[in-house]
Amino acid sequence: MTSPDHSWDGSGELEYPRSDWDQYRQLDRLVDHWKRPGWGGGRRSYHWIIRFDDSPEVQRLAARCQARLGHLRTLDLAPVSSLHMTLQRVSFTDEITSAQALAVAAAANDRNAGLPPFAAIVGPLTGSADSVHFSVGPHRPFQLLRHAAAAATADVRGVAAVPAQPTNFDPHISIAYNHRPTAAKPVIEQVATVRSIPPVTVRIDAVSLVELRRDGHTYAWRQIAAVPLAGEG
Repeated sequence: MTSPDHSWDGSGELEYPRSDWDQYRQLDRLVDHWKRPGWGGGRRSYHWIIRFDDSPEVQRLAARCQARLGHLRTLDLAPVSSLHMTLQRVSFTDEITSAQALAVAAAANDRNAGLPPFAAIVGPLTGSADSVHFSVGPHRPFQLLRHAAAAATADVRGVAAVPAQPTNFDPHISIAYNHRPTAAKPVIEQVATVRSIPPVTVRIDAVSLVELRRDGHTYAWRQIAAVPLAGEG
């Protein structure tokens, strides 16, 4: 299926936002984000994330977009105070000790020491089968951060303990989650009307190891460690 392409056409646009959008608008059906294996019974997980709860530019952008999506009954809007990018899961908390989690954080600190802070472009809006989210790039610095996060887990627990993740990592920030199987067309057509809102640029200077939990149909976390990007640009 297709829908009108109202994508942002600002100068300096890279290829990945168009690729993200092209993949999204080919979907026929959306799925329930909350039906994921392993998360039942209040289970929690250690995750590496990039936090945007102290990024007013991203929060304002998300709020503007959410105001145009709120009437869609298949979506759960994410609180702007908990916006984040998931990089890599370390382990469910019942499969690792707190001491091991702290050791992973220390290993990540060593691995990230040579990575410099960088500017990232957040937007335009797009989505996937289970969420509505911002494209984020450029991709390469985020891929390096994800690799360092996975390698830090392997340093402490061995390669076999690193949770499997999709090979193709497309950095994104979710602002809404689909909560039931439904036709994709109405959501995609509404997202298309929001893509004219220009992206924002933010500075990425740290990653966080958090204890992630589900609170109803939202995510919440408790920070375990923050690891700065201390390399020279």
